[in-house]
Amino acid sequence: MIDIYKVILNFINLRTLVGIDFSLNSPAFCIYKNGRYYLGTLTRSERSEESLKKNKKKPFAVLCEMDMVEMIFMDKEKMPESYVEKERVKIDSFDNIVRLFWNKILDIVGDDDFSVAIEGLSFSSNGNALIDISMATGLLRRDIIKKIGRENFYVFSPAAIKKFAIKGNAKKHELYAVLMNREHNGTNLDSFTNILNDNYLEWVTKSYAVNKPLDDIIDSIWVCLFLENQII
Repeated sequence: MIDIYKVILNFINLRTLVGIDFSLNSPAFCIYKNGRYYLGTLTRSERSEESLKKNKKKPFAVLCEMDMVEMIFMDKEKMPESYVEKERVKIDSFDNIVRLFWNKILDIVGDDDFSVAIEGLSFSSNGNALIDISMATGLLRRDIIKKIGRENFYVFSPAAIKKFAIKGNAKKHELYAVLMNREHNGTNLDSFTNILNDNYLEWVTKSYAVNKPLDDIIDSIWVCLFLENQII
């Protein structure tokens, strides 16, 4: 008798899937390739890499020691006062963010054919913030389509991803907790969720804020898991 679960698992293992949670200061990705997960984040900050890693109990220091996690650090530019110059600096910055972030994904994926899912824009942002993230996301989507074609590109609404995880209006700490307690069939994602479990009281504040860059990495994992679910 055919074990349907094994057939499905083998089918997934043949595919390389990429889940992306994109932002200007902390974009993150989760890649599923050959039965293993690879996580990564780009941190754009006015603080130095050394400063971010200084507290050994915080995510930056802990995650940098994990083989499955890639950490990219980028200096945050100082904006000129001139409107014209500011817009020039911003577009250069967006281009650099997308290039560094996307190239790291391509380095991990290698020569595999792959599918990409990205979380759609959140319209809770307003004004210039929404305009800026829209422009930067457009650059990333352009590069994705050029590489894999639009038939392998998926955009999911934030509510659909959260509903898959737990509920449509789930908060960051709830997504953390559900992922922390989820079984991953013996994949290396279990080692990551064990770290989440061990550090929950340190990494989730009393006001239920999730330390950076964990919130974005967790979002990218849920995007990737949702993509797996949709492709099956």
